[in-house]
This record gives sequence, C-alpha cells and structure tokens, in this order.
Amino acid sequence: MRQGWQMEKDFKKEAIKQYLRYFGVWFGVIGVLAALCIALSLGKRENLKAPAERVYDYAGVLTEEEEENLRSHIAQTERKARIHIVLVTVSLPVEGTEAKQYGLRYTDWERNMQDLADDFWDENGYGYNKDFEGDGVLLLHNWYPGQNGEHLSTSGRVEWAFSMYDIDQVLNAVDRYYETDPYKAYMAYVDMVDEMYGRGIRGIVPWAVILILPLVAAGIYAAVNLRQKKAANTTAVNAYVAGGKPVLNGKSDEFVRKTVVTRRIETNSSGHGSGGGGGGGHHHSRSGASHGGGSHRH
Repeated sequence: MRQGWQMEKDFKKEAIKQYLRYFGVWFGVIGVLAALCIALSLGKRENLKAPAERVYDYAGVLTEEEEENLRSHIAQTERKARIHIVLVTVSLPVEGTEAKQYGLRYTDWERNMQDLADDFWDENGYGYNKDFEGDGVLLLHNWYPGQNGEHLSTSGRVEWAFSMYDIDQVLNAVDRYYETDPYKAYMAYVDMVDEMYGRGIRGIVPWAVILILPLVAAGIYAAVNLRQKKAANTTAVNAYVAGGKPVLNGKSDEFVRKTVVTRRIETNSSGHGSGGGGGGGHHHSRSGASHGGGSHRH
C-alpha cells in the first residue's frame, strides 16, 4: 500500500503544478491590479486650491435661502461622491453676431455654451483631485430670452463615467422643473449627477471583490481538481495493486486530463448605456483640458 500512498502524493504534486501553471499569470495580474487600486485610492486627495463657492447665480433666479440650501446639498453630495459639482446661471446672448461682442468664438449657441462652461471650470481650477482636469461636473444654465438652455461640462472620472445617455438624464432632470421652480431643478441636477455617477463609478463591483473572486474561483478549481485526481488515484491504485501485491504494467498512465470548453459570450449591441466608460461629448477646451458634455436648448 506504500506504493498507493506514493502515487497519491505524486498525483497531488502534479495537480498543484497544473494549478500554478494555469493561474500563476493571473495571480501576477491580480497583484498588479491590487497595487494600482491602492495607489489610486491613496493618491486621490481633494484639490484645496479650487474656490469654495459652488453656486454662481448671475441670472438671479434663486433666493438667498435657496442658494444656501443648494450649497449645503452640494457639499454633502461632494463628500460622498468625491467630485466637484458646480452650478452657474447667466443671462447672456451666446448666438449670432451679438455673441461676438462678448468675445465668444462662434455664432453657434451650443459651441459657445460649451466654451463658457469649460472655460469657467478651467479658469477657476475646479476638479476634486487636481486643477481643472480633476473629477467633477458643471451645469451652465443660460436664461437669456430666446436662448434659454443648459450645457453640462464633465471632467476627469465624471467624463469617463458619463455617456451621452447619462448627460441627457441629468439635463432632463433640470428640464422637468426649471420653468416652474429653478431651485427644484438645480437640486434635481445635483441628485441626478450623484445617481448617474454612482452607476458609472461607485456602482462598479468594488476592486476588493474583483480581486477576491478570481482567488475564490481558483480555489474551487483546485479543490475540484484535487478531488478528481484523488478519484483517479483510487482507480489507479486498484489497477496497480491486486490482492495486496503490486502489478506492473508495460505502459505509463496519463493522470492529467485537460478539457477545453468554448462558449460564445453574448454582448449588448444597443446604442447608449448608463455609466461605465461613456466619455460622452468628448472634446478639448481652449486651455487644452479634456472635457465631455452636452446641451439642451429650450
């Protein structure tokens, strides 16, 4: 029976060798991902150089109490989401030859709104984790008669997270209330940014889970594999040992079997999805910073 014990030991050694061969590279990848996740987590520090102000009501559509409540709500949301959230209201002609009088580059409403929003963000150095290219979002609402509408400018991780669908969802939240209650519209803006960003970034499976799951899967594989080897071992021992005496065979037995299963992974080919790698409206501002965004005109 000593021979059977030795064979079982050999089977286990071979199983461990196969296990390491299959998963050794993945352990290396997981280690690198863990290091990157920890570095990103430790490296994200709030940008204290940016202005403390988040609400610029140049159009005068909010009361002082509403502005204060909105600032408080933004501050609370920023602490949770770790992004900057800015609101700017104006009443300014941004279309046609009249726009040129204000130093705007275009006669087109949307492109001028984009410039104004991006420039305000860049020049004030907003961005949660670094100047003007950090994480955050700015809503510019123009109340000029005949040119009413909003532009949403995204930056950093918010730009990466927001698809055009997400941007439209934020602007739609503003559109539902702005005519009757601007304050409610802007509170909805903050809430929708938080919700859509949560789906795009915080809603992703936590990095710790991503690292642990492959380890669990590998452990299950190892346990199942060892069980199979043990079963094969029992059969082999019975084959080699008859009546307690060794039986020598003239061939070597294969005790490692590999099965490859190919399965097609179905993908969703629909147009826009919510969150996760959107980069909706990607462009570069006049300062050269990367932004995303989109507009709604009324």
